[in-house]
Amino acid sequence: MRYMTSIPDSYADSMPSDPDLLVDLGRVAWAAARLHAGVRDSINKHNGSTSMAPFELTLGQAIADLEKLAKNNDRADQADWVRDFGRPASRLRNAVIHAVTFTAPDGKQAIGTVDRTPPGRFLVPDLRAVTLALIEASMKLPA
Repeated sequence: MRYMTSIPDSYADSMPSDPDLLVDLGRVAWAAARLHAGVRDSINKHNGSTSMAPFELTLGQAIADLEKLAKNNDRADQADWVRDFGRPASRLRNAVIHAVTFTAPDGKQAIGTVDRTPPGRFLVPDLRAVTLALIEASMKLPA
């Protein structure tokens, strides 16, 4: 989908950012989208039909819906997954997606947690750790 705007396309390239983080920020978003798709599929299995409705929810809301369905349908494995993998991965994703920008002491544009909880400033290893947590959650989601 292309959004209409009055500013030139080149402004996207000139936005203040740390270019060293952009690829790994994209990986976080991609891994979160893949996890969301897996949660949607699990919800659809519980409901016995295919629906895009879980995509109308945030990842956290979809995980909460899956937890309710899992408990109602005696799927302790999925309820445990929510506690051990799904919800923690979603929280890590939220910390990145809801991060705030600032100019770091090294003069670079940076992103950091809103509440200043660790890691504070996200660097490449932190973003990769979030991506790996999202991938692990996807891989361990019981069918």
